[in-house]
Amino acid sequence: MIFTSTTGASVPSASISTSSMIQTPMLAEQETSKIFSWLPYRSDWPVDRNQRDDNIKKHYGGLINSLTQNKSFDTYYSEDGGLAHYLEFICYPDGYDTYEGNGILVCVSLCSPLAAYGQTTISKRIDFFAWGGMFSPDTIGIISDTTLIRIEREIKEILGRYNLQLIDKDFASKPLPTNVAEHLKHENHNDGNQYLHGLFQKTD
Repeated sequence: MIFTSTTGASVPSASISTSSMIQTPMLAEQETSKIFSWLPYRSDWPVDRNQRDDNIKKHYGGLINSLTQNKSFDTYYSEDGGLAHYLEFICYPDGYDTYEGNGILVCVSLCSPLAAYGQTTISKRIDFFAWGGMFSPDTIGIISDTTLIRIEREIKEILGRYNLQLIDKDFASKPLPTNVAEHLKHENHNDGNQYLHGLFQKTD
């Protein structure tokens, strides 16, 4: 794995431990297919990033503020939906001008009330921020760095406050339909052929 850098540089990432977690969403196959296609999973879902008036700020403004202006930790807001069909936040201990260590990467779907988080590695300097990319399905929801537990607890409280459902390892690990997996090989920067990679896609 390599760091994703805001300056285009590549830096080796650290390994991530594994454990277990949370719940499986109750979604029909047709609903997950819509998410894989960047569409609202249901007709009454209030956000549609494909529309000029996508409703992202209205629906998720409070969530974004809660994560990016939190007094308990610092956050790098790495994806606002412009190049992805999800929001991405990297949360880490506050008070550092430079930081080399672990953080928590949080993904929030724009097409459904689904979210996921996992541990990642961070390299931060005044003019540089890089991270170890997306966690794997096997490490979803696993925070092995005990210094991040307080941050994890706060993140889970915020996600619950906005009625988001955390996906679990079993759901994240399901294989994507073959046609979807083939398409994502050439389009998705979150490499992989499992549900996690279809639910949280990022392009150029």
